[in-house]
Amino acid sequence: MASRVARVAAQDAVARPRRQNCPRCRRALTVCACRSVERALGGRGKVRNKTHVLVLQDRAEFKRALGSAVVCELALERCEIKVLFEDLRERGSAVKKPFADGEEKSWGVLWPCDEATDLSDLGAESGRLRNLIVLDSTWHRAKAMYYRIPWLSELAKYSILPRKKSNYRIRKQPNEHCLSTAECVSEALIALEGEESGAERVSLAFDAMIDDQLDAELRAFESGPRVKGRPSAVLARERDVRSPSS
Repeated sequence: MASRVARVAAQDAVARPRRQNCPRCRRALTVCACRSVERALGGRGKVRNKTHVLVLQDRAEFKRALGSAVVCELALERCEIKVLFEDLRERGSAVKKPFADGEEKSWGVLWPCDEATDLSDLGAESGRLRNLIVLDSTWHRAKAMYYRIPWLSELAKYSILPRKKSNYRIRKQPNEHCLSTAECVSEALIALEGEESGAERVSLAFDAMIDDQLDAELRAFESGPRVKGRPSAVLARERDVRSPSS
């Protein structure tokens, strides 16, 4: 029995060769985020942001193929992603501070709460905030991350008021005010550095990645019957929007 199962598995592997992934964004080459972002940025290249962005990414979010944090890393000159809790035994207190003692005033965390300061209200004081931390996870897990890492609560907290609804058509947001990580970073940098900073291009790059993903899935669906299931609600809606009935 075991040998037959192994033989069938080997035959399946030959019939369905393993897809090739981009080593940088880890997505399938057919929907490589690097190409989507490069096309959206055009000849202007990466956004030259003055504020350094540090994305603390939950290990579960790192494994998601359609996460948006990679867009920030690809589109911004000053952006770093750090994956946390790859080892489930790791304690929050073991997560090292990205700054030395005495440098806390130049750091802040994007965290909506009652005592948070709207980034657009900083005005002349925005120069004091040189490093912005953004948590990349689901809203529920991000809350757990925030309270799990003790030094995060010691930093100044900031919020943003979204100018528009999220365009994250692949993943459902908890409410109309919630944005993807890439959209949050884009809005935060616009509030800090102004619209002339070019930070809007981060959102445009994110939109391009989503468009390419939907186009690829729609092509795959229309090319033949699926082995399992039906097209998702997102794909069905996208198909109707792009090919309206006469």
